[in-house]
Amino acid sequence: MRHIRTFPVTAIIVVAVGSLVAWPFLAGGVHRAVVGGAILALGTQMATHFLLMGWRNRNDRFVTAILAAFAARVAVVVLSVVVHALAGLAEPIPFLLSLGGFLIALLLAESVHEHRRFHGGAVPAES
Repeated sequence: MRHIRTFPVTAIIVVAVGSLVAWPFLAGGVHRAVVGGAILALGTQMATHFLLMGWRNRNDRFVTAILAAFAARVAVVVLSVVVHALAGLAEPIPFLLSLGGFLIALLLAESVHEHRRFHGGAVPAES
């Protein structure tokens, strides 16, 4: 149960810190693109995380869960190109870079949480 509460908090922190670190380096119109990419990445990651959580716990569906999450992320990126970038709703390059960067950062954060969940928080020592 603790895992269910900690991953969303970690994901929100990753997106908030990433957005705040990038903020001073961005021009006026690019802010909206970066925030849009961050929010879309957070929504995508949280949805795939919770929808596929039960499958990741089963050996017979683990690979299917990984592939489904990958397909969902690719679909979000492709749809984002069509809807946001091509329709002119956001600056295309900053939007896609922030979306991709946040998706990767959140995927890494999820991997760390899953590792800790399965291994009790312990990281094996290297010899």
